[in-house]
Amino acid sequence: MPPADHEGVSLYVHVPVCARACPYCDFDFVVDRRPDVAALLAAYGREVADRGLVGLRPRTVYVGGGTPSALGPDGLAALLSALGAWFDLGGVEERTVEVNPEHADDRLFEALARGGADRVSLGVQSFQDPVLALLGRAHTGAQARRAVVRAKSAGLRTSVDLIVGVPGAPARATCADLRAVTDLGPDHVSVYALTIEPDVPWQALVRRGRRRLPDPDAQADDLARAHARLERAGYEHYEVASYARPGARSIHNLGYWSWRDYVGIGPSAASARHEGGGVVRRSNARGLSAYLAGAAPAVERLGPEAAAREAMWLGLRRLDGFDRAALARRFGQPIAFVDGVLTPLLASGLVVRAGPRARLTPGRWLFHDAAGRAILDPGDAEPVGGG
Repeated sequence: MPPADHEGVSLYVHVPVCARACPYCDFDFVVDRRPDVAALLAAYGREVADRGLVGLRPRTVYVGGGTPSALGPDGLAALLSALGAWFDLGGVEERTVEVNPEHADDRLFEALARGGADRVSLGVQSFQDPVLALLGRAHTGAQARRAVVRAKSAGLRTSVDLIVGVPGAPARATCADLRAVTDLGPDHVSVYALTIEPDVPWQALVRRGRRRLPDPDAQADDLARAHARLERAGYEHYEVASYARPGARSIHNLGYWSWRDYVGIGPSAASARHEGGGVVRRSNARGLSAYLAGAAPAVERLGPEAAAREAMWLGLRRLDGFDRAALARRFGQPIAFVDGVLTPLLASGLVVRAGPRARLTPGRWLFHDAAGRAILDPGDAEPVGGG
């Protein structure tokens, strides 16, 4: 019998280097065209040893960033080899590496395949050169198309990230991107609305009149277009931002939405361990220099009630929702507590029960953030429902 989605441990490795800084990005990275792979691997090795992680048997491995492909074929080969030495990877179901299209040549994909990776997540964002220029990306639309073709030719499962709702993008840019995706046929597609955090460079560009902030209504329209086009093309919309061919869901990401323990190594990487009904979370120091210097992580504990509320919010990201009794058992709460938290959302029509499961009402997935506010902080949540 295959393990349940919440069973096992997910391993995440953060590679904190990029060749350039995109103006919308709030991730933890440094700009470095010649990263010191040996120093980074040594730091990972120290963390693995210090935390007693040697021999860990993860269910999935995900190498993200930053830009892992900035390490180059040899650097990625060395990283994958080191992971095989530190961890017991015999039972791994999925090994994903993030790749930027400007790095996506045959040699890189061959190195990934030899190193045991079976899936790549391509940071395409758009296939349209004007949109890529607005986003500050280093690749072209033609490079993005070639990256998908080459990854598939190397026998790797492919996931493509798209960003929609970019202010200033040409009319129908999202339609053109969706047409490119359906023509290329990757196994998995993630679609995100552009989000601009307070301190990212995009904000300074707005103040200088060189960018605009996103229009939420236009973004909702683009997300709805993506949903319709991808479902017509045979993709299953299984999570708020995720679409997959049959059998191609992201096992790693399902773990986050299904309360699986996870271990993160590298700068700013997060870990979570479920115990005693609650969750113990660890967040490594942000910044490569702090991480290399051995800065202490931050550790916090969520009690059972807070952990259960967070699990409901995460569980509703899955469009098939979550099993109410299973969540209650996982976090040591009576099912009456779970149902009580959900009552206002059920009354508003935003959430429905489907047998033992609770899920967002079909067609209401765009309102997941509103559901999250109602669950996590009911005193401050705005009314939901309508429309």
